[in-house]
Amino acid sequence: MAWGQAGETLIWGAGLLAAAWALRAPLPLAYLVALYLLTMRARLLVELANALARRRHPAAARLYALARALAWNPLDRAIVRANQGAALLHSGRVSEAQAVLDRVLQGGGLGPRLEAACRCNLGLACLRAGDPQRGRALLRETVALMPGSVYAERARRELQQLEASPADPQ
Repeated sequence: MAWGQAGETLIWGAGLLAAAWALRAPLPLAYLVALYLLTMRARLLVELANALARRRHPAAARLYALARALAWNPLDRAIVRANQGAALLHSGRVSEAQAVLDRVLQGGGLGPRLEAACRCNLGLACLRAGDPQRGRALLRETVALMPGSVYAERARRELQQLEASPADPQ
């Protein structure tokens, strides 16, 4: 957990404890549920937005925007943007996906899992945008970064398909 997340959790926790004490409400389960919902609000909205994006629902974009507005720490903002970039890629908006994913990677401070996801999706976006050299490089970086991940597996499959297909006449 990043320090920003830990600090936010401590602040919300102290606030909820103070409110529970003031209201004389001894409900530890309600406290824990409220703390979880408050600290995970951006990630929960991202999951909902991802579900809507898979169904190509127009409300997904609004949920990503809301999640980004409610993401107070840099890691949560990066998670929102990375998921939004993946949704843009899967909806065929390749150049927008590239721009979003590039910004996420340039921001740094990502954990290996999020970085692998961004590199894989950006690699796929580059391939679809007609930049096979960069796309392959990003897919190879994904495999090297987290060899056992689902992102590395996706990157390996794509690289195998590229090697099996006839070479581009470029």
